Amino acid sequence: MLDKYLPELQNFPWGNLVPWLVTFSLIAFVFSAFGVSIVLLRLPVDYLSNPAPSTSPQSNWKHLLSKIGRNILGSIFLIVGTVMLLTPGQGILSIVVGLMLLDFPGKLILVRKILTKPRIFQTINRMRTTAKRPPLEPHLNDSPVRND
Repeated sequence: MLDKYLPELQNFPWGNLVPWLVTFSLIAFVFSAFGVSIVLLRLPVDYLSNPAPSTSPQSNWKHLLSKIGRNILGSIFLIVGTVMLLTPGQGILSIVVGLMLLDFPGKLILVRKILTKPRIFQTINRMRTTAKRPPLEPHLNDSPVRND
């Protein structure tokens, strides 16, 4: 079906990019669908309500390698999520997962603020209940979030 339109698209200055953009969009969609689901389903129930996550400073090479890997994966989710704001996919959820994986000052406050938005919070809890996981508890300092 695309063979019929591909010669016409290649006449445009950006026409040679169309097959690459379609391929990237499909790969990003599949990547985000599985990746977002895995990360959001593995969150502890008290991720938003726990005042401070327990982190112990570790200086071994495995911890450093894990931190670098998480930051690379978070950057990929952030970039793919930004692209999916314009293409089909779970753009906002991919961006949130990317932010959750990255390490930067103020991350917890930003992630809590985004995740407690009513539509996002309800979408995540709907995903969790569909997978037979308990819903996330809302953050206590934020405005009440409906959990229906």
